[in-house]
Amino acid sequence: MTDNSTNDTEQQRTLPPKRSGVPFLGSAVSFARDPYTFYEDLATRGDIVRFSMGSTELAAVFHPSDIKQVLVEEVERYRKPADARGVDILSEGLLLSDGERWRQQRKRLQPLFYQDRIEAYAETMGTYAAASADEWAASDGAVDLTEVTSAYTLRVLGKTLFGIEAEKHRQAIRAGAEAIRERSSESPVAVDVPKWVPTPSNRRYQRGIAELETVINDLLADRSADTDGNDLLSLLIAATDDDGNGPTAGEIRSQLATFLFAGHETSASALTWALYELGRSPDVADRLRNEVDEVVDGPYARVPDLPALEYTEQVIQETLRRYPPAAAIFRETDTGVSLGGYRLPKDTYIVLPQFYVHTDERWWDDPLEFDPSRWDRISDPPGNRPEYAYFPFGGGPRHCIGMRFARMELKLALATIARHCHVDHRYETIDVDIGSTVSPAEPIEVRFEQRDTTGK
Repeated sequence: MTDNSTNDTEQQRTLPPKRSGVPFLGSAVSFARDPYTFYEDLATRGDIVRFSMGSTELAAVFHPSDIKQVLVEEVERYRKPADARGVDILSEGLLLSDGERWRQQRKRLQPLFYQDRIEAYAETMGTYAAASADEWAASDGAVDLTEVTSAYTLRVLGKTLFGIEAEKHRQAIRAGAEAIRERSSESPVAVDVPKWVPTPSNRRYQRGIAELETVINDLLADRSADTDGNDLLSLLIAATDDDGNGPTAGEIRSQLATFLFAGHETSASALTWALYELGRSPDVADRLRNEVDEVVDGPYARVPDLPALEYTEQVIQETLRRYPPAAAIFRETDTGVSLGGYRLPKDTYIVLPQFYVHTDERWWDDPLEFDPSRWDRISDPPGNRPEYAYFPFGGGPRHCIGMRFARMELKLALATIARHCHVDHRYETIDVDIGSTVSPAEPIEVRFEQRDTTGK
């Protein structure tokens, strides 16, 4: 009896501390009320803290060295979560696939994101940014910042990766993206409701996905007879592996949905936040414009301008720190693991919350302040700051495949918009909606004032 009690106590001591919750729901209500405060409370309990959401057991990981272990050093021990968070349309795509299927997909798609290919997209990114900025400045009154940045990033995505003018599909793609974002942001308690139950959430999801499916059907019908193109869709249709097996029809559809969603939604979110911060930070905006006027000769920024746009890069780095493209990265233990001195059982959900780690006072001075100049003081490698205190695009072999695409798009767009416009709005602060992405909790109404850059 004594030996068993001792063993049980020792085994329990090796588990991370756990936040208590209410019966059946666990911490779901606290998380839904305020995700940031929820994770802030978790972090006071340790660098690895367990909690539950309904019947799902999770562990939040806050220390950069432990995050690196999950994403890089022991990546084979941590798989993508087995369920697709209720988003079936993405289940066979790059975002949610795992193991050998993921490796084949990554190999197949990687050529689209080689540096020379990305640089070939720059002309489209720059010209579309210039046209968009002029259009926004010519608007009669304020515009919804999220809507206009989404329209821009979708146009770029359509032209560069799909070879289409995406404007005619914009409303349908936005409806699908919003359905995916809402569903993937829900807690496991909400996702456990069967899809056939006619809840308001399920009906919204089904309507949005139906619109996105229509776009995918149109794209496949238009391109199935022509596989000679050099874009994502042609590559998927024409792909053949060494053993003669190409992607399945379901995989092609999931890849299209994945890129239509993630390929523009995350870039639009980052550009929205960058422009919002320029509108509330006159000193930052002035310094950015001065740099752009010094470097950019013409109506839009180009690839040769990029190395000299150093402060523009810092604004982007700071935007991605305060408002990372994804709020958190999820993994699931493939076996029992040792992490941060604790034991985690097989099938434990792991949460790596970028949005909180990026504002941890242990690694960042005045972490809630938007201060691009802090990057003047941060070396690369980061010196005393741990490497994974900043990981906006993930890390390790599963880092975001579109990272270089997104960073170049943001830099060219931000510099070009600053070349054309001033940003003006009335918001000192705005609530943040922390879901699958980090988004404004309400529309941001912004005025763009045309600049006179003649002679510059």
